[in-house]
Amino acid sequence: MFVALRHLADRLDPVTRGWAVMTGGTAARLALGLVSSVLIARALGPEQFGVFAVLAAVAGIVGVVADLGLSTTAVKRIASTAAGDDVAKRRWQAYVTLRVATCSLIVLIPILLAQPIATRLLHVDAPDSAGLVRLAMLGVLATAVSGAFNVAIQATRRFGRLSLALLFNSALTAVLAVVLAWAGALSLVTALLVLGIGTSLATAALSYGLLPPRWRLERAALDRTLLRSEGHMLLSFGRWLWIGSIFAVLTAQLDVLLLNRLTAAAVVGLYALALNLASKADVVNQSLRVVLVPEASALGGVGSYRNYLRSGLARSGLISLALLVLIPLAQPLITSLYGAEYSAAVPLFQVLLLVVIFDVLTMPVLLLVFPLNRPRLIAAADALRAATLAIVAIALIPSLGA
Repeated sequence: MFVALRHLADRLDPVTRGWAVMTGGTAARLALGLVSSVLIARALGPEQFGVFAVLAAVAGIVGVVADLGLSTTAVKRIASTAAGDDVAKRRWQAYVTLRVATCSLIVLIPILLAQPIATRLLHVDAPDSAGLVRLAMLGVLATAVSGAFNVAIQATRRFGRLSLALLFNSALTAVLAVVLAWAGALSLVTALLVLGIGTSLATAALSYGLLPPRWRLERAALDRTLLRSEGHMLLSFGRWLWIGSIFAVLTAQLDVLLLNRLTAAAVVGLYALALNLASKADVVNQSLRVVLVPEASALGGVGSYRNYLRSGLARSGLISLALLVLIPLAQPLITSLYGAEYSAAVPLFQVLLLVVIFDVLTMPVLLLVFPLNRPRLIAAADALRAATLAIVAIALIPSLGA
């Protein structure tokens, strides 16, 4: 059996083989993520789960703002390096320094403004609701550190190691969620502190250990000239990805924030559960993006573009057909795992799953902006998408709710 599987893997093209490795880890991550999701939702209930979702939405937006488009651009620059590992390593080390420094400065702003943010956003009577905001922001910084190490693993196409790091994060989160739930200590605070910050820092340590020895951080390898030159190159391309990413994360999180302003916290909790499950399905799409970004970045010549699109669209079509199976399974899945109080989330999840499928189908085409050096197109497309969502949501939420 193992011999047959090895022969099958050898027959796959490098992109599909890399995606298969990532997706294999993704399947396990979905199962582990479902465990922690069920435990958190059941422990908090719809109302507090809505608060948790709002904090996650704010953290997601701040995380993208703090990235400045550096991460994806660093993958592009490292993957397209033809001068050897030493140049790629120096570029990555400059990126890590810039990423952590800029993220720390940007995250400091909402930490200082935690009280007014909590007052305006959180439907919770906690004595230290500002503390919840601060914990969420520290989680952003911890995730940035972990992600900075994963950039090197992704750019050098070590997808097995990347899958291992992501799987470790999901497994650790699930195990700690079980322990906290068993001890009766699973709350908003412990979810943010232990399942957010703690697991991200542990994953960062593992990811750093998975790097090749010669890729370890060295202070002597950096100088101001390198930081300035790399910073200029990363920002010149990455600023458009950054703008696009901001609009993309607004598209992903704005519905939660608008529901939070216009409806009750329990309604937000129901919608957040549907969005959480759709996000778990979307990790298939995220795995595909992880593999395709370095592949698309290295394209050159009409023939390579044509082959990339042909194989990419065929692959996306098959993935979309597999995701369609989840639509009829939504009802028994949600009601049996989360309880009858979350049954209203079923139709919401089914509609959101169609959005995930649409994104899978369009992913190969959208990533052509990397070899064509047209990041403005991503920014414009995501801006249009976010504006459409905001206008429609503001118009329809008061009458239709979630």
